Amino acid sequence: MKRILIPTDFSENALKAALYAGVVARKANAALYLVHVIEPVDEKIHQPFPLHEKYLKETLHMRMREVESVKTIILNSHPEITIETAVLSGDISATIAEFSGNNDIDMIIMGTKGATGLKELLIGSVTSKVIGHSKFPVLAIPVDYQPEEPDGILFATNHFEKSNILLTPVIELAKLFFAKIYVIIFVDKEKKGAVEYMSDTRSLYNYLDYLRKTFPGVIFQGELLEGKDFEDAVNAYEEKNKLDIVSMITYPKGFWEKIFKGSETKKMAIHSHIPVLAIPAGNIPGAEESLPML
Repeated sequence: MKRILIPTDFSENALKAALYAGVVARKANAALYLVHVIEPVDEKIHQPFPLHEKYLKETLHMRMREVESVKTIILNSHPEITIETAVLSGDISATIAEFSGNNDIDMIIMGTKGATGLKELLIGSVTSKVIGHSKFPVLAIPVDYQPEEPDGILFATNHFEKSNILLTPVIELAKLFFAKIYVIIFVDKEKKGAVEYMSDTRSLYNYLDYLRKTFPGVIFQGELLEGKDFEDAVNAYEEKNKLDIVSMITYPKGFWEKIFKGSETKKMAIHSHIPVLAIPAGNIPGAEESLPML
């Protein structure tokens, strides 16, 4: 991990995410790219061209000063890291995705606003749009999260990914912080019987064996989680084990809509106290060929 992008809107939570990114950058000896995106003025607002141009220039200068202020705050905590800054204009998610590609970004670390549940994070938020556009992992920092160095990372999966491209972001974070990875497989007890449960158990053991052989030096622990609701099960597990990050491979939107269909947990579960690492498989060549069967 050599390049980390931090989108900022100058909010308190964006600053919290930036400082968290500073810790990751220091550990990884990575450079930070601190970026603010100015969204276009609503086309319904008509202004004479000279006034519009003046507004854009004034806004650009003001935002650049704010970006430099955030840079200074990060450097006060982590003076040894390198930070590049930029103020861009355009659609936020598309602009971030384009900048990431042009600058070979390895991870995007950004804040989330409000009580964003896992469903909203993956389907209906600004962060989800960034994930949808991005070919790179996104680490979302919740608004009321109290930053600390992670020692436990939950990796939620249900089809045992073996792509190094998909697994590397989780493995790198675990190595940076000497964190254990907890691999969990969700089992809907209303849809699967004893035979399927035993099959999933064997598959999990085989997967753990693969992970341990492929990534020596990283500690893995695995468990099947039974329940009626994915969010409830994951939330209970991470609270029980006092975990610090939830990581998931994020597949095309249709997959997550099926996962959450019928769920009554609109704004609960993984919404407030730990970061979520979303690794977008939909943009990885061949990833769609191994979509989970529901």
